[in-house]
Amino acid sequence: MTKIKPMTPGVSSGARTRAYLAGTVVAFGLFGLGMRAWAVQIDNGDKYRALAERQHEMRLDIPAPRGNVLDAHDQPLAVSADVDSIWANPHDVRDVQATAEKLAVMIGTDATTLEAKLAGDHRFVWLARHVESDVAKQIAAAKLPGIEVAREPRRWYPARSIAGPVIGRADIDGKGLDGIELAMNELLAGKRTSGSALRDAKGHTMLADGIAAAQPGSTVQLTLDRSIQAIAESALADAVATNKPKAGVAVVLEIGTSHVLAMASYPTYDPNSGESHGARNLPVTDAFEAGSVMKIFSVASALENGVVQPDTEFQIGSAVYVGGRPITDHTFDAYLTTTGIIKRSSNIGAAKIALLLGAERLYDGLKLFGFGTRTSIELPGERLGMLRNGKNWRDIDLAHIAFGYGVTVTPLQIAGALASIGNHGMYREPRIVGEVRDGEGNVTYRGEGTEHRALSEKTAGRMMKMLEAVFDKDVLGKGGGTAKDLNVVGFKCAGKTGTAYKFDPVTHSYGNKDHYVSSFAGIAPADHPRLAVVVMIDDPTGPDHYGGSVAGPVFAKIASESLRYLGVPGEAAPPPPVVPGATKPVPKPVKPVVVAPSTEPREVEEVEAPAVVVPSFIGLGVGKALDRARELHLPVEVIGTGRVIAQDPPAGPGASFTKLTLRFSDETRGIH
Repeated sequence: MTKIKPMTPGVSSGARTRAYLAGTVVAFGLFGLGMRAWAVQIDNGDKYRALAERQHEMRLDIPAPRGNVLDAHDQPLAVSADVDSIWANPHDVRDVQATAEKLAVMIGTDATTLEAKLAGDHRFVWLARHVESDVAKQIAAAKLPGIEVAREPRRWYPARSIAGPVIGRADIDGKGLDGIELAMNELLAGKRTSGSALRDAKGHTMLADGIAAAQPGSTVQLTLDRSIQAIAESALADAVATNKPKAGVAVVLEIGTSHVLAMASYPTYDPNSGESHGARNLPVTDAFEAGSVMKIFSVASALENGVVQPDTEFQIGSAVYVGGRPITDHTFDAYLTTTGIIKRSSNIGAAKIALLLGAERLYDGLKLFGFGTRTSIELPGERLGMLRNGKNWRDIDLAHIAFGYGVTVTPLQIAGALASIGNHGMYREPRIVGEVRDGEGNVTYRGEGTEHRALSEKTAGRMMKMLEAVFDKDVLGKGGGTAKDLNVVGFKCAGKTGTAYKFDPVTHSYGNKDHYVSSFAGIAPADHPRLAVVVMIDDPTGPDHYGGSVAGPVFAKIASESLRYLGVPGEAAPPPPVVPGATKPVPKPVKPVVVAPSTEPREVEEVEAPAVVVPSFIGLGVGKALDRARELHLPVEVIGTGRVIAQDPPAGPGASFTKLTLRFSDETRGIH
């Protein structure tokens, strides 16, 4: 047998054997690796690609900055600002128990709860949201594995409880829950965006370029005037303190536009607290039997249809029977004209006028005033109220509806109807959103309600004169109006009182004489109507329950202070009472510095204003503060509303200045 020469001469056979064995092992290893790669990339490629994406790719959800809510003068009512929140990737946490214990001390929460979150099979979990900045800094400095600090937007309400139920609130994720925040949520929220990003072995985000930015939410500008809103809430709070009611409402509309300038509710709440505590935006969410306020609209409908004239006379007496049911008055006038029926608030007179008018014509008239129909205002939860079809009214129903029973209305509906009388008979749907602007400043919505004629201009003018008579004083025993004791400082107004028994759902009657709805609906000023104000006090438990003495003072304060704030000219405020033996110093008027304009720089001799004695304005309301400043001929700058909390210069003699600056209690504050 021929011996084959080895291919590697000089190498021993043992070494060759070992080399062959190693080659065989390597070959089998490469073959196995190839088979494994085939299995991973081909047979199970989809599975492992998905796992890789889960491990190395992450989806970034980019929230959109929520839009601001502003008042009519661009004062912020709801804004967003970034705050710190704490989150964790449980997969990166090395010692769950120790980490939970350390975090519990820093966050101020239960370690067991944190431990349960950190032990989960998630890659993201919130541990604490909207924490204080010093807490976030402390956690970041601790450098705990798997624990991260992130910035996210939080909703703030700079005006605090002012207009709280109107503005509403958003939850921790920025979703509107009630009020404007809910009604305009889609526009305020903007459009979120998301995209993919790579992360390294430690889970840190990298290579996230190219993700489109989120589209910011729109800015919603309301018709609310924050200062008038504060005036309304202050006046309502005074009534609540005196009468301790179940609830209270005040609505202020601008006549001509039906823009809501103020919408106050009691109880109220601060949206910053995150809880509404059961408070609602009562002017739209609740309907009442308004009582005698409704006489405005039943009498106006009769005038419009020519059934009566302002001087048409009716026999009143103590009672009249309709359908076998008695209708009585709280006064005992033998005869009253149509004007007298409004002035004295006669149920008997209103019922007789309604019977002359007829059910169908009264029903049609009330519909023209907006009753039984939603105003479609930009707020959630608006009630329809109840106004049954006039074809189904009996005579007793017709009589009762004429003075406010058997029909339910919202305070906003009354305000809108009242504004139409001040607006020469033109009804316009109330609106609270002035306009909506997108992120680029383009106006995408304007709050413009539809309008129609509710009354002729002649009838509206007649009604204004009749409503002015409600304020007539009792002269020579002739009997004044139901608002004869009401004084709207500086202005002549028109209005109507209302006092209604509350329906008892248990007994299905009005038999409980201790529960009332007290109301006042007024127009200010009477000569050139600017504001329509409606006040309703539900279930007052104070010393009185009549609309003129419970709701009337709220109207008087709102009307007087709001008109002065708006700069509407009125009568001078009455001088303060003279104290016997006291002398009143006459201050010198402050002379302003006048500098002639020049196109060339030159020295100007400054003229020092003469010194005057500056009185203290601390604690005064807007109206009284302005009255005192006018009496002393002091130029004044007003910042905020409510009560004066600071003045510059301070009270005292020898002050030299060109302008008095008064800061009030609800001055706009920054975000903290």
